[in-house]
Amino acid sequence: MSMNVVVICLFIIGILYSGLTILAGSTELKEKNINLWSCLFMIIGGIIIILSIIFKNLSMIYMFILLITGLIMIHIAAIRNGLKMYGKLNLKHHLVRLGISILIIVLYIVKF
Repeated sequence: MSMNVVVICLFIIGILYSGLTILAGSTELKEKNINLWSCLFMIIGGIIIILSIIFKNLSMIYMFILLITGLIMIHIAAIRNGLKMYGKLNLKHHLVRLGISILIIVLYIVKF
């Protein structure tokens, strides 16, 4: 797989995942179904991921740490939201999220 394909895949998957997460966090912020901090974790986590992908050439290690931080924030918020809204975790939902996060991390590492 050429580097351009990896970068394009990372950009599409990462920006789409982050954008949808920001949208979900913003929607929940308006509807007030979940805690404010949880909405903010989703929104800020998504923004951090987008920034780490867009500014990937600034500093590999710092942008990678930002990427991991953003993904962890989103996972924490998603787990908290599931527990708050449904009283349980939806294992399939979190496994899909984990799979997407791992794919983003692998693409991020491979592009360097």
